[in-house]
Amino acid sequence: MIDGKRLKALWVLGYNFWFHLARSIIPRRKENQAEKFKGYFRKDWISSFRPEEIGLVYNFEKCTVCGLCPEACLPAAVSAGKFLGPEHLAACAGRSQPQYISDLDDFFRCTLCARCEPACPEEVKISEIGWLMRKWIFRVDPSKTWEIFPAVKKNLDQFGNPFGKEQVVLGKGSGKSDRLLFLGCREMVKGEPGKWIGLAEKIGLSAELVSGVCCGGLLDEIGAEGVHPGLEKLLEANPKEVVTVCPHCFYSLRRKLPESVKVKFILEAVPENLAARPGANSVKVIYHDPCFLGRRMGLMDQPRAIISKLGYQLVEFSQNKNLAECCGGGGGLFWYDPEMAERVSRKRVEEAKKMGAEMIVTECGLCLELMQKAAAKDKIEVKRLTELLV
Repeated sequence: MIDGKRLKALWVLGYNFWFHLARSIIPRRKENQAEKFKGYFRKDWISSFRPEEIGLVYNFEKCTVCGLCPEACLPAAVSAGKFLGPEHLAACAGRSQPQYISDLDDFFRCTLCARCEPACPEEVKISEIGWLMRKWIFRVDPSKTWEIFPAVKKNLDQFGNPFGKEQVVLGKGSGKSDRLLFLGCREMVKGEPGKWIGLAEKIGLSAELVSGVCCGGLLDEIGAEGVHPGLEKLLEANPKEVVTVCPHCFYSLRRKLPESVKVKFILEAVPENLAARPGANSVKVIYHDPCFLGRRMGLMDQPRAIISKLGYQLVEFSQNKNLAECCGGGGGLFWYDPEMAERVSRKRVEEAKKMGAEMIVTECGLCLELMQKAAAKDKIEVKRLTELLV
């Protein structure tokens, strides 16, 4: 009996042989390869590199494709094969900008958490490269970015806020005009601005609440650079200090505001003389490090110190501080694929239960929202650390 697979293989082999033989005999039309190459760099196709970006391009060339980084990537593990992981991002970085568009679905599943970077023996800045590719896509064709984030674009056009219409805040706080309390676009829409004003007063933070301003941090993460509605309003106030409650805003404002403006995170304004909470010593609390607050901004010990001063029993995830895994919220994944983002958070909740924790504490609105959804069916609380201070 004839083996069908072998017959097909022989047919393909024969076809390729005669095809390439014919190509070698028949004269081919000559092309000016230099002119063809120039066509890849038309202004509407590709943008020029900035000095800091050239460094990243050289950096990714250090990748040896060793396969260690995928082992550290929780989003890739729960993506059901839709996200090929950090190694794939590094491999794709060698392609030209127009070609990135064909890999949009893979690029936007990275949370930019940078968990893969401590695992890289060559110190390749994988998350920065992935972030840079998103920006290149936006520079070449912004419509491609907005096609996959239509709700964000609609909210920006209608309200000047990627999350929707801001809440009306009756009390703006009281204090020095040169210190501003910056909640960020998400907190002004989905959070409770009034509670933040109350917390500021309780911890002795004298600051004025600023509204109608988006620093563009979360928009930067999807590649929409230069989109920061109302940031000029913040600059016009000419503050000496800005205190923010969002890790993503904290990271963004540190890079966008002048060096003369001191940018602080809300936990840095908490006084040291905290009193222990009644009954706290019987509650096991596990702290989740927000990626942008911990790994990117280095604020890891202070939250733990506050938890201990409040009297709670602190337990730790197996991977914590600089090696902490993400909640699935960064990089715009909560917009792009909320179900995948929740699966990432589910893994964090499951581990917290195994560690015997009764409460998960974090200090990021996105982490809080995703882990609360993931823990909805479990008997485990999820709170922001600042909630324990009120």
